[in-house]
Amino acid sequence: MRVVFTDFVQSDLQLEQGLLNAAGLQLVAAEPQCGTEDEIIACAKDASALIVQSAPVTERVLAALPTLRIVSVPGIGVDMVDLDAARKHGVWVAHVPDGNLTEVACHAVAMALSLIRHLHLYDAAVRAGEWSYDGTGPLTRPGKMTLGVIGLGKIGRLAAAYATPIFGSIIGFDPMLPAAAWPEGVKREASLSELCAASDVITLHLPLTKETRGMVNRQLLDRMKTGSYLVNVSRGAVVEIPDLLEALDSGQLAGAALDVLPQEPPDPDDPVLGHPKVILSPHAAFYSLDSDEELRRRSVTNVTTFLETGRPENVVVEGSR
Repeated sequence: MRVVFTDFVQSDLQLEQGLLNAAGLQLVAAEPQCGTEDEIIACAKDASALIVQSAPVTERVLAALPTLRIVSVPGIGVDMVDLDAARKHGVWVAHVPDGNLTEVACHAVAMALSLIRHLHLYDAAVRAGEWSYDGTGPLTRPGKMTLGVIGLGKIGRLAAAYATPIFGSIIGFDPMLPAAAWPEGVKREASLSELCAASDVITLHLPLTKETRGMVNRQLLDRMKTGSYLVNVSRGAVVEIPDLLEALDSGQLAGAALDVLPQEPPDPDDPVLGHPKVILSPHAAFYSLDSDEELRRRSVTNVTTFLETGRPENVVVEGSR
């Protein structure tokens, strides 16, 4: 049975090869890696399983692959898969919901602290020959600041826990989280407007859906405190980058830290790359040696367990094939 890797970011698939060989399965790595529907359809003919990083598994792809039984994603987000189409075609969808929680939560808090302590500004100033503790502008004690967390799933809750000893208060907004699951010590805000108005720093922990795509736009940014900060470690398309840069240029926001962008990697002439108020990392919040190994291993285990038992370990969509 063929297990096709449509696209992947690691330098080799030796770990995955060993796991699949042990299960008697054939690994097929797309060459070149898939970025379009046509490329997936061409390389995944007769495949039983796909392991997908970001390639688009759409209605058209699923309809063209009648032998496909399962799609597994080596991470939490499954926005690259049309879940409604998967249900329609009876294809299982699985993911790894908790393989990098500590890494992403830690990265978010680290980015927030870098912003409020002006580390990126100090670094640039020192490299330019300046040596002044107040040359980047006034700093506020973190204990007097409020951190707003939008999205209180596992990562958002963990980020709030990491930040609690540092910030003066933590507030949150997540209309999908029931009261019984609301984290202790986080004040629940009734609306995004209320959270924006009260937060000195906002960190985003959201899946990419129809509702969240472009959610952080000019209207939402205008509701934020003047001189506040934004952190995004979720999905790049949640934030309208032109609107964010405009808010930074106007002084509405004092800075932003982005681990994710709508286009990855960005074009060399993308203005976000040269903006002095923006901290960037290359979609690396998930990464440590430990999380990398766990995500890779468990994305394959979803497939091998499904083929052995009829059900993957971490189900997003229950299939019928």
